[in-house]
Amino acid sequence: MLGDEETFLRVGNYGFVFQRGRNDLALFVSLGGALTEVQGFEMLVERYVKFLTLDASSEDTVQTENTERFFSQSLGILIKNFQKHLPDKDIAPLLERARDRRNYLVHKILRQYGWPLMSDDDYIRAIQEIEGIRELIQDSGVEISRYLKDRSLANLVVLSIDHRTGEVKQII
Repeated sequence: MLGDEETFLRVGNYGFVFQRGRNDLALFVSLGGALTEVQGFEMLVERYVKFLTLDASSEDTVQTENTERFFSQSLGILIKNFQKHLPDKDIAPLLERARDRRNYLVHKILRQYGWPLMSDDDYIRAIQEIEGIRELIQDSGVEISRYLKDRSLANLVVLSIDHRTGEVKQII
């Protein structure tokens, strides 16, 4: 029998009791969504770095192996490699802001709000901040794509998925 404060979660055929309170569940769901957005952004930057460094006339195995190294680099290194292939620095402030907010989310946000000793108001503020970071990261991916398309560096179709409604729309 579940107690009043226990939350039963089910994924497919697997179920478990969430061991913390509902505030933590909301916080962790928000953090999980934001971290998913961050990883998607990192994969986008990786793909663009790989795309921008490929020589379309070469199918050399060494070149393919060299581009695979991007998939194990930090976001900061990926951004530096990405910027090496751009005609201007117009996108640099956005990339740096996305990197800085990603680092704050991953390394400092729980400490900032004093988790696990947070008040209800702390949880609300933390979740609002996390959702703001998530939105910044998502918007940054769109802006990078728009930047590449506007400068004819890539022929792109970019789709956006609203994480609240699941609505898919074409942006670029």
